[in-house]
Amino acid sequence: MHRVKLVVRLLEGGTTVGGYARRVELPFVPSIGMRFEQGVSTRLWETADGDELSPAVEELLYDFDEEEIVCLFTIAERLASSFWTSLKYDPQEFQSKELNYFKGK
Repeated sequence: MHRVKLVVRLLEGGTTVGGYARRVELPFVPSIGMRFEQGVSTRLWETADGDELSPAVEELLYDFDEEEIVCLFTIAERLASSFWTSLKYDPQEFQSKELNYFKGK
């Protein structure tokens, strides 16, 4: 099994306004372009409007401190799925380690 953290950056008007994260264990190493889906009871990418997104992994990192693979995603709509933990964000400085993965992007 591989420790993987899924990290989602939420953009509005091209600016980061927040994000989401979830740590999972997977029997495989994810790859760029891969999409993740989840069953009917909790839709992984359900938006606040009830729509369903399908973003692909845009970048992979390995965090040596956390000893885990990090999959980065970017979306432009807020998620309503209970699968995710919301990340705090302050435009003056990043408030979460997860959103720091996007620095320089």
